[in-house]
Amino acid sequence: MVRRVEPADAKAWLAMRVALWPDVPNDHEREIAEHLRARPDSSECLVAELSRVGLVGFVEVGLRAYAEGCLSSPVGYLEGIWVDPAHRHHGTGRRLVEAAERWAMAKGCTEMASDRLLENEASGLFHAAVGYTEVERIVCFRRSLSVEAA
Repeated sequence: MVRRVEPADAKAWLAMRVALWPDVPNDHEREIAEHLRARPDSSECLVAELSRVGLVGFVEVGLRAYAEGCLSSPVGYLEGIWVDPAHRHHGTGRRLVEAAERWAMAKGCTEMASDRLLENEASGLFHAAVGYTEVERIVCFRRSLSVEAA
């Protein structure tokens, strides 16, 4: 079953987020608490739950004004999706994506978008398997604007 995340899911959601984004600064707990408290209209977390196992996956979906390759606005955006390795290849990821797409359509979106790191080939294969088409590859740059950089 795929459903909206609830406050009782916070600990499991945290563990899944850390599994998906282990190198992200430790903002997971704060972001989860803010989401559960504010329930923003522009984003949602949906979880996949098995009756005897508990939560086995999640998708975070949001609205963006623009996404590469899209012609409409707002665009539904798969911000992150993760399924426990023991439960992959059984349709759980597809069900999460379909639920995220329904959420986006209810918000007026006519397109969905997503991204992946170039080296994450498994993510590319997953996106293709659930019907997404690669539209662009980019390289991002960064420069600090501190006083010392001047």
